[in-house]
Amino acid sequence: MKAKILSLSVIAALGFAVAAQAAVPETAYVGVRGGWAHMDMDTVDGVSADDKDAVGYGLYAGYNLTSWAAIEAGYNFFDGFSAKDSATSYDFDVHGPEAALRLAYPLGPDGSDIYVRGGAFWATSDADHGITNHEIAPFVGAGVQYAVTKNFDVRVGYDYYFDVIDDEGLPETDIGLLYAGLQYTFGGAAPVAPVPQTVTENFTLDAATLFPFDGSSLCEEGVKVVNSVVDSVAAKNIQNAAYDVKGYTDRIGSEKYNQALSEKRAQAVAAQLQAAGVAPEQLTVTGMGEADPVSTGCEGLRGNKLVDCLAPDRRVELAVTGEVTETE
Repeated sequence: MKAKILSLSVIAALGFAVAAQAAVPETAYVGVRGGWAHMDMDTVDGVSADDKDAVGYGLYAGYNLTSWAAIEAGYNFFDGFSAKDSATSYDFDVHGPEAALRLAYPLGPDGSDIYVRGGAFWATSDADHGITNHEIAPFVGAGVQYAVTKNFDVRVGYDYYFDVIDDEGLPETDIGLLYAGLQYTFGGAAPVAPVPQTVTENFTLDAATLFPFDGSSLCEEGVKVVNSVVDSVAAKNIQNAAYDVKGYTDRIGSEKYNQALSEKRAQAVAAQLQAAGVAPEQLTVTGMGEADPVSTGCEGLRGNKLVDCLAPDRRVELAVTGEVTETE
């Protein structure tokens, strides 16, 4: 059974190693931990477990070799176990240093992770009447570490120590430890620098709202509409914004006239953008004339019906391109 547990733990550790990347490389940490310890003692020569529960606690320190692997060293103390034979009960404790390899899988960029660890525990068992035993006990464990701040982390985990006592004539003994710990990391997880994202916001402004019929001077409502574009860009915190302004007309009238009208309307919108705080170097202004019509179903119409149908073609389009930085 113990061999099976050990094998499964090793397989789990290797699985984590393949996928993992968590802590900041080349950082050191120290911590304390404590919790509930449970003894699994065989019966031999009439000696068996009496009190299987104890308090386990210790100190540890570690060093992150890479973003997913660390080495750890610590000192453990298990206090409160007892065993008995036919006549006597023996109180004993177990203590000693340990060394471990820790492999982690990230839960986020802040240093929180799921981890497995394994190594060796140099266990000294001290019992009543001067009985002392020394063993090198392999162990495996797993847990979750949560980054409370940049430097402070909380651990919750479980370690299982095999053959803490394994001498001939003494009961073979394992110890499990369910613990919580507090850790301080020197340096800690570096803050993730936000990366600016390039975005483009498109606005289509109806010429009937902006200008009098066949005119190129902004009306009062048109001024409000253009100002609302600047307000929208500011509200979305778009930095280094570049405004591409294009004026369009319908196909009624001569191509030359429509081209000139589209340029004047685009320039009028650009002038109001400047009045609202947009710098001239942020502006590109183009008259598109009759190009790129968007109206549909206008074939065969005449007079006012045609004018109304072609209304979507009479417009000013603004494409605002800039950078947005998302912060957490």
